[in-house]
Amino acid sequence: MASLVADAWGWRAFYGLNATALVLLAGVLAFTLPQRRPEAKSTYGALIASLFGLLRDEPVLRRRALTAALVMAAFSLFWTAVALRLAQPPFGLGQRGIALFALVGAGGAVVTPLFGRAGDHGWTRSATIACLIVLIGAMALAAWAGASQSEASWQSLALMGISAVLLDIGVTGDQTLGRRAVNLLQPEARGRLNGLFVGIFFIGGAIGSLLAGVAWTWGGWTCVCAISAVFGAAALLVDWIGGPE
Repeated sequence: MASLVADAWGWRAFYGLNATALVLLAGVLAFTLPQRRPEAKSTYGALIASLFGLLRDEPVLRRRALTAALVMAAFSLFWTAVALRLAQPPFGLGQRGIALFALVGAGGAVVTPLFGRAGDHGWTRSATIACLIVLIGAMALAAWAGASQSEASWQSLALMGISAVLLDIGVTGDQTLGRRAVNLLQPEARGRLNGLFVGIFFIGGAIGSLLAGVAWTWGGWTCVCAISAVFGAAALLVDWIGGPE
């Protein structure tokens, strides 16, 4: 949507549209969210301080948050840099074409329920390993497709699209399984556990976006895919060292 709006009215228009939507959303939520006032036994400051204790005492949280951060770094690195590659020959896509490519890539999110069921059947570790292998394979495919300079650009573009879908499947699967494992730890602290998990994996995403420009300048698209694959391999190593949950 951002690319389509930018193509029609410029990049500033999307931020204006986004701000307007947030104001409207805040107004709707203010009138529609139910009142919920649980009996608080701790101050807000004490709850924030307890986050460090939860992170220290829960090895599953540490491992799942770290692997989620690593795959999110790979995800953000790919999606930050892919627009630069798609704008170059042989693809030569504009804002509208890049928007359609991103829409195709988002199709990987439809597998989320499948990974939830895999976790319910006790296949969390095997499914996690499969997700990380898919991520690494996706980056290898993206590097190969992006290196093409042939005139048959549609074939390379199709392979790039497949790699984007596979990347989304790997990242979505790892995060779905990770969130499930974290939510089973301490029901009374589920909000704080979720906050830690999400906060840590977004740090990984920020690092991936930060590295995108550096990787692109240093070694182009191949370097971007290589570093993303390294993040996936690091997540696989963390899971292997941690052993069964």
